[in-house]
Amino acid sequence: MNNEYHWWDLEESSFKGVLYDSINCYFLHDLPYQNWQEFSDADPHMAYAHLTYVRFNMLEQQFIDLRVIPQMLGVETVPVKSSVQDINRYDWLKSIVDLTLFRFSSLRDIAFHFVNEVLELGLSDYQLNIKRLKKELRTKHPGILEDLKILDKTGDDLRSDRNERAHKGFSELYTGDDQMFKNMSWMEGEIIDNTGYDLVSIYENSRDKICELVVQEVQVSLKATVNLVDNCYDHYRDTHLRLSRDSSMGVSQHFPLHCEKDR
Repeated sequence: MNNEYHWWDLEESSFKGVLYDSINCYFLHDLPYQNWQEFSDADPHMAYAHLTYVRFNMLEQQFIDLRVIPQMLGVETVPVKSSVQDINRYDWLKSIVDLTLFRFSSLRDIAFHFVNEVLELGLSDYQLNIKRLKKELRTKHPGILEDLKILDKTGDDLRSDRNERAHKGFSELYTGDDQMFKNMSWMEGEIIDNTGYDLVSIYENSRDKICELVVQEVQVSLKATVNLVDNCYDHYRDTHLRLSRDSSMGVSQHFPLHCEKDR
């Protein structure tokens, strides 16, 4: 497998620079607000910017968290040593895939929350699904919707028989026969194997395939996420922060003109 460390983040997003500039020049500790309600009532534009910043930060952190998956797949000594019991090849790969799918799922959910916050859709947590978002975004924000559709499908290639099996906890490990691989992994180092089953080669092939798929999925997701946040820029700028020089409302006294950036 490729031993490259992937520096996944949202640095390519033009939205990130605008957002971080708007937050960095505003210091809540210099102001007399006693609670969030006072802050949001007094300066709703900056309260909105702060909530957007939190959601954006969570979104970027998911990509940073995904960096560890190739690291785990690149572990040189398997079974993995443990003071409790060594982790065999099957359990190691299965845990990595499970973690990957969880983080992909979280990435999708956080993206839904980000869009809900920025566009002020007002949807509750249980309404944040792709079906409801299609209804909300189809007409006014088709570009954002397309990006969310891509994120909604992340991890599908790591699941087997998506519709019938994924919800029952099955994952694809690409060993040809995952049950046999599981059984042989449990026997490694304990029982003399005369079956001719090449456990190490099967493990390495599986590891390389999973790594290839993960990197591919993250790259697609990263591109969609950069597009997503940048497609939210106009609403962030024009509806709340009023960065346009043509805005009749001008700029908030706490938000200097130097924060304006071209797309």
